[in-house]
Amino acid sequence: MTVEFDRAVLAPDPERRRVVLGWLMIALRTADPERLTAEALAVRQSGPAAVIAIGKAAPAMARGAASILEVMDGICVSGQPDEVPNTMKSVVGDHPIPGKASYAAGAAVIDAVKQIPASVDLLALISGGGSALCESPREGVTADFLSRVNASLLSSGADIEAVNLVRSHLSKVKGGGLAAAAGRPIDTYVVSDVGAAGPEVVASGPTIPGRRDADAALRILQDLSIDVPDPVVEAMRARISSLPAPHVTVLADGRDVARAVAVAAPGPGRVAPGWLHGELSTCLRRFLGAAGKGVTVGAGEVTLEVTVQGSGGRNTHAALLAAEALRPGDLFCAFATDGVDGSADAAGAIVDRSTVVRGGDPAGALRRYDSAAYLAATSDLIRCGATGTNVSDLWILWRR
Repeated sequence: MTVEFDRAVLAPDPERRRVVLGWLMIALRTADPERLTAEALAVRQSGPAAVIAIGKAAPAMARGAASILEVMDGICVSGQPDEVPNTMKSVVGDHPIPGKASYAAGAAVIDAVKQIPASVDLLALISGGGSALCESPREGVTADFLSRVNASLLSSGADIEAVNLVRSHLSKVKGGGLAAAAGRPIDTYVVSDVGAAGPEVVASGPTIPGRRDADAALRILQDLSIDVPDPVVEAMRARISSLPAPHVTVLADGRDVARAVAVAAPGPGRVAPGWLHGELSTCLRRFLGAAGKGVTVGAGEVTLEVTVQGSGGRNTHAALLAAEALRPGDLFCAFATDGVDGSADAAGAIVDRSTVVRGGDPAGALRRYDSAAYLAATSDLIRCGATGTNVSDLWILWRR
């Protein structure tokens, strides 16, 4: 796995920031989906197989499968064109809000699993991002309604379990819907981006029967002041075919990469207990307050309610907010392991105490949710493009 970082982020402190970028590369190699998938399948006794791969890591996972198995059929749904085995169809969906391409992808995946004979081994390779990339609304749910709900959920500050609970009640694909369409359990391999939540939450669990609670899902929509038409309520309450749970293997998650960074750090470093979870500013205060000297690494996904659409995402917002609280000599990095943080062409940022004086008005940028624009001006943005993996976010505090 090779990822190229824009070297502009080194300018404020070349020596130490170069070390941080090295740790991020270790993190990405630890979560290399192609290698992880190949290693997991190497112990599987299997003949020819059909493969369904969904998510940001789907192409790499598909290549890993093809290096071990005879992949005779399948489909790969991802966020951008990439190399996949020549026996698999490649489909690109929309992200972060499902659109026409995502609905076409969902229809194609459902059709594909229905066409695969029961005598053929069927595997699912699932990673984060799949909730938006691959979608098919239930009967009674319009595509427009589903897209609007997704947009509202993502800006609301709701945690990923709540977001995906609603999604799974509106979708033919999610909450085990894909396995229901196939008519059989599907052995599933997961690269997880959901922190402490279970693998059934990754991509909203297309092959894994998840939590069924229509009333809870409807309350979430009610709290967002979303009017739910009667046909949608009926669709959300309708049961999907019940299948036995498949065999599920989690190949990697954010804690794995946090441990790898901590081992590489001088000291060695330490992994913050638990997961990064909950409201961003509260979680950040807790993370910074609990850290001692040396390197502390956290993994997970915090929530941020966005009231004005600026440039940036969770990680750039966290980095700029952290810069205001850092001590002289501290270095803080917030990094989206998929390479994409919110609405900016960045994966996050590396900041220090001087960040708040190099850019003018950090408080104003935070109020406008425009952290990425501020951090671009201070040469603090991490830019690397899509990484091909997705194991949540990493926070690193290097304290002297």
